[in-house]
Amino acid sequence: MASFRFRFLFLLPVLFSAACSLAAQSVADLERRAGSGDPESAFRLGLEYAIGASVPLDLGQAVHWYRKAAERGYVHAEYNLGVAYHNGLGVVRSDVESVRWYRKAADQGDADSAYALGLAFDAGRGVARDETQAVQWYAKADAGRGNALAEARLGDIYALGVGVPRDEAEAMRWYRKAGDHGNAGAQCRLGAAYLLGTGVAQDNAEAALWFRKAATQGAASAEYELGSMYQAGEGVPKDYAEAYFWLNLAAAAESEPARQEEVAAERDAAALNLTEAARQQTQARLRQWNEGHSQDSGSR
Repeated sequence: MASFRFRFLFLLPVLFSAACSLAAQSVADLERRAGSGDPESAFRLGLEYAIGASVPLDLGQAVHWYRKAAERGYVHAEYNLGVAYHNGLGVVRSDVESVRWYRKAADQGDADSAYALGLAFDAGRGVARDETQAVQWYAKADAGRGNALAEARLGDIYALGVGVPRDEAEAMRWYRKAGDHGNAGAQCRLGAAYLLGTGVAQDNAEAALWFRKAATQGAASAEYELGSMYQAGEGVPKDYAEAYFWLNLAAAAESEPARQEEVAAERDAAALNLTEAARQQTQARLRQWNEGHSQDSGSR
């Protein structure tokens, strides 16, 4: 099941002011304005209770004020209520209620809510399963702003022919959009497509380009493919140091023991072609890479 979070980041100035006891606008002032029916103040008050910075953390109160704002059509509050019911935050978990609030927000053009609805129809969660509806909501999520998750899912749908006729070219079009927006999964699929010539003309150089984009985000399958391409000199100049680097990362990320041994064997084969100085230099690069990615939530 996909995980969704309360929407905070678009109001970063509010959060910074909250850390300073709300400076110009106190919680009491927010309560007064919210009580008078101002939906933005109600939403911001909900944020305060969800964050727990200037008031005690209270998700029940957060939901109470989100609801006040949502009932007046405040789209960010509608989305956050969808999140609350989706995850059971401050309310009893309910897929039906989650879908109801996501739909209200999506009808106002909220891309994240449209994506959430696509997932709901995809899985039959809170609504009857309907693959055609799922495709429509994913497409709405992408409209105007480019939702990489929705684009990647549309790529999968067209690749598999789920709810639509199977269409490899259309799948590649959506994967490219998602890949251009930084989705590592779509970048891996594009790399594989160019490597095999599936839905596109076979092109090792283009495959290596997309595998590199995904590998730099920590996608283990892309790290392996890129390392293998450097080892063989396919799509990139033969470079055993690069092969050793990427295959090291791929082996470290592999959880299946037999597969890990296979990747490690390829890594060790690359190492045999390196001088001791080159091997140590690459190991230093690996340490630097791992240190730089240790704080990344998507890192291994």
